[in-house]
Amino acid sequence: MDGKTVGRQRCLASLATCCLILLAAEAAGSGIYQWRDATGRLHFGDRPPQSTTTEDLSQRYDYSLPFSVVIDGTGYSVPPPLRDKLSMSVVKIFSIYQQALGMEYSDSAEFRIMIYGDEAEFRTYQRRVAPVLENAAGFYNSASNQITTWAIPNERALIKLIIHECSHAISARNDHAIPSWLNEGLAEYFENLQVHGLSADIPLDRHWLQTLQERRINERPGHLAATINAPYKQWYAANGPDNLSYATSWSLVWYLMDSAEGRQLINRLLTTPHPDADFSRELIDQQWSGGFSALEQSWQQWLKNAQGKHRY
Repeated sequence: MDGKTVGRQRCLASLATCCLILLAAEAAGSGIYQWRDATGRLHFGDRPPQSTTTEDLSQRYDYSLPFSVVIDGTGYSVPPPLRDKLSMSVVKIFSIYQQALGMEYSDSAEFRIMIYGDEAEFRTYQRRVAPVLENAAGFYNSASNQITTWAIPNERALIKLIIHECSHAISARNDHAIPSWLNEGLAEYFENLQVHGLSADIPLDRHWLQTLQERRINERPGHLAATINAPYKQWYAANGPDNLSYATSWSLVWYLMDSAEGRQLINRLLTTPHPDADFSRELIDQQWSGGFSALEQSWQQWLKNAQGKHRY
């Protein structure tokens, strides 16, 4: 394939993405469809022809939320390219929680992201609002419905941090205890979000996967049960130098997000009111075919040869 062909295909792909963005913005409340004409040419529109087989993309590209997302800076002017990347990533993660996990959002005035230009000023604010977090690079405050961080020089690291805290923000909306492994596992899962126009991929985290495989975690009896049953302090203390609690929690979330049954289980874990967060084993036994033992065995098998990515 020559360079002209590659360039032309890239231009066509970019043009298709631009068309979808315009449709998503202008056709909210109607619908977005794709179809091919008699020559095989792909079309997008909100009024599909009746005589042609069409695919309804309305839900997949429905980014409407019952609140606004506000990105602002304190002593910092958020660069437009960074603002655009953050906006797309944040809206996408909210839509995945809504569409893939069945989460519902109540109306609220806005969801805020505040970025401090000076780390010292951020630390002063953090010690006043969330003193227990000590040296956290960012945090979510449910009272103000705001993620606060500082302008980390590494843009990708900054975006990953905000996505991580955004996942915590969504989990906190249920206003009841969430299992520690699920809360942190979802945040680690979404950190790897890669937005491409109106679609997004979440690949495997090769670092966590390699850590688990090198430690032969799939051959360690009782490890998964101990991870999902642990209260937060115990869960955090079990991390060790390899952050095994984070790695194991990420892997179970990735595995569950790979199937409709798994996503339904995550929904139940997120939405089931419970006086404490240590109810995972009990609910899994009730909801998963074959109970926790069957889930553990299938997760162990998956861990040996995990591959692929999730497309949203």
